[in-house]
Amino acid sequence: MSQLRVVVADDHTLVRQSVVKALAQADGVRVVAEASDGPGAIAAVRGAAPDLLLLDIAMPGRDGFSTAEQVRRESPEVRILFLTMHDDEASLRQVLALDAEGFVSKSAPVDELLDAVRRLGDGQRYVSSNVADRATALAARREVAPAALTSRERDVLLALARGLRPGEIATSLELSVKTVKNHLTAVYHKLGVETGAQAVAEAYRRGLVTSRS
Repeated sequence: MSQLRVVVADDHTLVRQSVVKALAQADGVRVVAEASDGPGAIAAVRGAAPDLLLLDIAMPGRDGFSTAEQVRRESPEVRILFLTMHDDEASLRQVLALDAEGFVSKSAPVDELLDAVRRLGDGQRYVSSNVADRATALAARREVAPAALTSRERDVLLALARGLRPGEIATSLELSVKTVKNHLTAVYHKLGVETGAQAVAEAYRRGLVTSRS
């Protein structure tokens, strides 16, 4: 049986080493690379081609959400498991927007982390029991009102996904910066997000934007 290839990314050396040690004792799991920041995690995924990226949220250089977005674009087959101390509503919203396969609190016991890793390896999803109810409620609220973007709002969203800033979007679409910002506000509201990064992640999740858009 093939082993589950895992990249572990966490800026706290003690935490990262503890996770790597725990995974080393699990049958069918092999840590193929480690990283201490966002750029390092992206490089590790590119170089090691893992099945699973175990990722912290708060990291230097590039946070876990931005890192996950990049990995989603470059390696959509890699499953993402967030291991973090951040379980506030804003963080959960971003995890949902990214459609991450797993979320485990750092307060969870090692056995729970290993269970989550095994489940993701089997194609399942996992959310820590202490945040499962909140995550379910947030997901339900987001699905109640699907996005109904106007054609111009979609143009702005596509430009945002290409990495353009509001001023650049305005020039590209021959609009005023104020109009672009108004469209962005509408897009954020309809997607149930608060930032451009969240909007892009949610757009990919809903299929409103693809790598070919």
